[in-house]
Amino acid sequence: MAALGAIALAVLGTFAWLRSGQTPRRAVVALLLVLMLATGTVALFGLALADTSFPLSAPLAVLSDSSMGYYTQALQLSATRDAFSYHLARVGSRDLPARIRTHPPGPMLFCYFLHESLHRMPRLLQRIEATLATRYNLKVAELHRVAVKLSRVPISRQDALIAVPVAFILTGLPALIVLPAYGIGAVVFDRRVGLILALLAVSLPSLLHFAPSIDGIGAVLALGFIWLWLVTLRRGGSWLYVASALGAGIMLLWSFGFAILLVLALFVALPVWGQVWPDQLSRHLRGVGWGIVAFGVVHHALYMWSGYNVLSALPASLAAHRQILAGVGRTYWAWLPMNLYDFLLFMGPALAVASLAATRRGLATCRWPAMPQGLVIGLVIVVALLLISGSTRAEAGRIWLFLMPLAALPAADYLAQLSGTRLVWLGGGLLLLQVLFVIVLHATLVPVAPV
Repeated sequence: MAALGAIALAVLGTFAWLRSGQTPRRAVVALLLVLMLATGTVALFGLALADTSFPLSAPLAVLSDSSMGYYTQALQLSATRDAFSYHLARVGSRDLPARIRTHPPGPMLFCYFLHESLHRMPRLLQRIEATLATRYNLKVAELHRVAVKLSRVPISRQDALIAVPVAFILTGLPALIVLPAYGIGAVVFDRRVGLILALLAVSLPSLLHFAPSIDGIGAVLALGFIWLWLVTLRRGGSWLYVASALGAGIMLLWSFGFAILLVLALFVALPVWGQVWPDQLSRHLRGVGWGIVAFGVVHHALYMWSGYNVLSALPASLAAHRQILAGVGRTYWAWLPMNLYDFLLFMGPALAVASLAATRRGLATCRWPAMPQGLVIGLVIVVALLLISGSTRAEAGRIWLFLMPLAALPAADYLAQLSGTRLVWLGGGLLLLQVLFVIVLHATLVPVAPV
């Protein structure tokens, strides 16, 4: 009920402003985005805490080698540089958690900084421990007893306690997806589309159902890069291209799978560059050159400091990923159609159907400008490449969350053309179906217990 009420509040608040058909002012946009952030957070925790065992299962998911492994491996770091220096050694070790072997250092570093920060807040930890005991009848000693069975890394009682706020941070931060989702819609179309896309993004079953997870935070970073890239294409300027290159580097520190977005970025850029004047095109190309130089300089500095080289880390992690997939017996042909089904299912059946219909309509009428046309066509090609590559076999609905707001962009554009009661009923009905579907998923899917 908390999740349903929160989303309903965001829907009514947003559509009340948009039903007139006018473009809202920046102050109104900021107010509505704050509303979406708050209601999205309430929805995430409303669904999570509907499971009374969540205060135990969430930190256990963080502490378990099989479900994550980033937090427990972060406990082994003595300095930030260690996360980079020994990356290739971790990739080649079959004794480490699978996700450590296949991911760049970003998630582990994130958990390291959280642990180090929370370690210096004894009063906060004491209050968390007291809340667990009084409200949930959960003793840290019991949490620690189970945790030591889930990881091959030594875990102290305090480490187990710190995993509780880490789990809650991983649960709540994905609500930030409304910011890049709004930015993408606003840059490609206008603020109306941006606000509706932000609403659709925070209603995604993949975002609301899987908690705690690193994929929601990864989606925020990946979509943030796409937003920055679209702004760069719209405005030009060498400093924006440099910022995009650095954004791409940060994104690739979180997941190597996000490298596929560089293909999407190219498909968006080509039609945009093709429509500018020759002097403007040379300005864009200079910006690309400066961006490549900036990426190279930062990458070389990182290599000199730690020995980390993304050009060798990426293929090594992909090779480890293929080895793991072969070891668990996930066959290519069985998962080829299932990945697409999983992607559409966890995007939400109602939104998936609406997006497919709006995409077909938009491409058939050729009414979109170069930027949205290139973005939609590029997204179709990217999804096709991911499916054909077989790089993911199962859990596509969780892992490909970063693509779902982009896939929902045509539906947001269609809804933004409506006004009055038609917008409220169609838009509100779509969001209601999304959240009801999440609740059904949450109530019927059997969670995999970390023990």
